[in-house]
Amino acid sequence: MQHASRNRRNPHWPVALVFLAGLFLSACTAQYPLNPGVEKIDRLEPYRVKLADRSRSRDTLLILAFSGGGTRAAALSYGILEALDLVEVPAPPENKGKRHTLLDEVDLISGVSGGSFTASYYGLRGREIFNDFRSEFLYDDFQGSLLWGLANPVNWVRLWSPRFGRSDLAQEYYDSRLFKGATLGDIAKKPGPVIVVLATEAIEGISFAFTPSQFALLCSDFDRFPVSRAVAASAAFPGALSPIVLKNYAGQCDIQTPPWIEKALASPDLASRAYYNALRMKTYLDGRRKPYVHLIDGGVSDNLGIRGILESLISRGGIHESLRELGLQNTRRVAIVIVDAKTREKARWQLLDEIPGIGAILGASSTIMINKYNFETIELLHHVARDWTRDDEIHGQQPIDFYIVHVAFDALPDATERDYFNSIPTSLSLEPDQVDKLREVASRLLYGNRDFQRFVKDLEGRMPTKPARIGRSAGEPGEGAAGPEFAVHEIAP
Repeated sequence: MQHASRNRRNPHWPVALVFLAGLFLSACTAQYPLNPGVEKIDRLEPYRVKLADRSRSRDTLLILAFSGGGTRAAALSYGILEALDLVEVPAPPENKGKRHTLLDEVDLISGVSGGSFTASYYGLRGREIFNDFRSEFLYDDFQGSLLWGLANPVNWVRLWSPRFGRSDLAQEYYDSRLFKGATLGDIAKKPGPVIVVLATEAIEGISFAFTPSQFALLCSDFDRFPVSRAVAASAAFPGALSPIVLKNYAGQCDIQTPPWIEKALASPDLASRAYYNALRMKTYLDGRRKPYVHLIDGGVSDNLGIRGILESLISRGGIHESLRELGLQNTRRVAIVIVDAKTREKARWQLLDEIPGIGAILGASSTIMINKYNFETIELLHHVARDWTRDDEIHGQQPIDFYIVHVAFDALPDATERDYFNSIPTSLSLEPDQVDKLREVASRLLYGNRDFQRFVKDLEGRMPTKPARIGRSAGEPGEGAAGPEFAVHEIAP
């Protein structure tokens, strides 16, 4: 009788138990999307086709590298695209008579973390990026939307699963908001430059490039992999976001060990960069010992988006060997524009006699390591370019002309302006005015770079002579009744 009384007082407890059981089952079954395997894959053909595009000059290779750094990096990279589209250069014979700019000459864009948003969107949309990327991403509060998603109780249940993490949730938002189900294969089929999104393999600590050759090592289908998932991996900042996991199907397709790996491993040398990279890349070829690959923010291994490409060139025997492999043996000029959005935050605690907290020290340590590694990467790039030029001269070959264009806030002569840009946070949420200032300073830094000026001169191109207007179109955030405010700068002829 007492038992019956308890049932009458709690008539809904069976429903509650069923509801809780459903939540538990949902948590257990939540699963990140697995990358599909494939039996046959061509490591280079998709890129050979794109790089052979006759709408670009055949003797010039133009590479853009977009660094990490949240929306500030995305905005600075976007400003570089705008600036390149204002520099007119002679068109190749196939496009004679048409307006042709340096943006049309871009062959490859690499993107890390924040820079991967701009690179991937441009790869999908081309010049349409100038119509909607500002409102869709740069002016939008992506960080706030991600935090709201994490606050949703429905997502709490999914996040209980050991096979669904915060980056998987972020990927879903990136896909619905920006990339609309697009895949890496969709980018590869579009006209325009090769797009390479970069992440970091969390165990070996090496750069992971979302390319057909990298996916070939995993026997995985590059064409069907979501762009949003590549970007989520590239922007998976350790701690705040979880790793993105890939399934390794190595051993289930017809891929052979790349010759450069076999050659490097045949001559073990602990001081050799090629041997170091080959030893780590070889781990992907054993799907039984390495059945899964865990990827984190690309900035951990290569925040500039150029070191992985550079080490790949070195490991394969140099610039000429790589160009021949890609069908670019007629290249006479290589220009690399590195868009570096690194921070140099003023630590207020250096003015105090107090002991800094753990958070301040950890933040400073991370910034120090990234900035030191960035400097070493730029120095290595200059060193290697000089070595390749000297080797060509020794062997009686016509040397390739290199133009290394480093776009960074350190080049600004005014200390107050440098401090302002260094103080802009690396979050995924900025004020529209901050975005516009980043767009404006991008062209100023690019046009003021001596190597860039030399590159334009050698191409017989011309930079704009009128002031550039940077601002918001009607209806975009921050545009008031009196009209938007513009940052205006003079461009040196």
